[in-house]
Amino acid sequence: MLRFRIHLAHLALLGSIIGLASPVQAAGLANIQGKGQFKLAFSTAQPPLINQNGAAFEGFATELLSIIGKQMKVSTITWRKVGTPEALMQGLRSGNYDAVIDSQLPQPLSDVTLSKPLACTGGVILARPGGPTYDNELKGKRVAVVTGSSYFYYVRNLPFEKQVNVFNDDDQALLAFLTGKMDALVMDRYAALKMFKAAGAKVIQVSPLLWSQDITLVMNRSSGTELSANNEVLGPVNIALKKMLADGSYTALSKKYFGQDVRCVL
Repeated sequence: MLRFRIHLAHLALLGSIIGLASPVQAAGLANIQGKGQFKLAFSTAQPPLINQNGAAFEGFATELLSIIGKQMKVSTITWRKVGTPEALMQGLRSGNYDAVIDSQLPQPLSDVTLSKPLACTGGVILARPGGPTYDNELKGKRVAVVTGSSYFYYVRNLPFEKQVNVFNDDDQALLAFLTGKMDALVMDRYAALKMFKAAGAKVIQVSPLLWSQDITLVMNRSSGTELSANNEVLGPVNIALKKMLADGSYTALSKKYFGQDVRCVL
């Protein structure tokens, strides 16, 4: 099975801007603790990972970072939803919030600092129990994908015969699957797990990841001073995350939202 790993952000060299002063200074841990507030933002609503429901923000990422924030001695985590991933990054550069998390950030990113992966998404196969689990098992199958998506190109480029059926969105693809017109869907892991949790193991199965994409906390960095400040924040984030991964609390939280552990596995 084809496997490859996509990192959410590829760090560019600082080049000629090293040493230049930045108009926006990163918030170090002492600053965040002093304010009692860690300001976070996202753009892509992707339940059950993260979503806005009226004035409330909910999902795995919000609860995970709330727990991590308490371990960092930060009393409040605030969230903001921004219209587009591009606007999200502009707001980060302008200091409107301390960090962002999103699965659709524009690539490549430069002058950022990343946490360790908070979770992993990517492409999976959704099928009936006993159906295709790995990409080579899609040979000769009727496969549903959303038009113009990375999943469409992935299935189209598999080196064997299969029937690729294109739909406008996941809901239409799922309907075709549930009515028996499709053998499998190739789609985002979180969307598939949301359907799996609703329908149950007697109706559908979700494959292991066909490819993996890291979901990380991203902080702005445009000077050596800000790198140090970022490390003051992301270091404790990584320590708290490592503790949760080891003591079972990450697994319990992940199963609450997804029905399975969504940690990144090399």
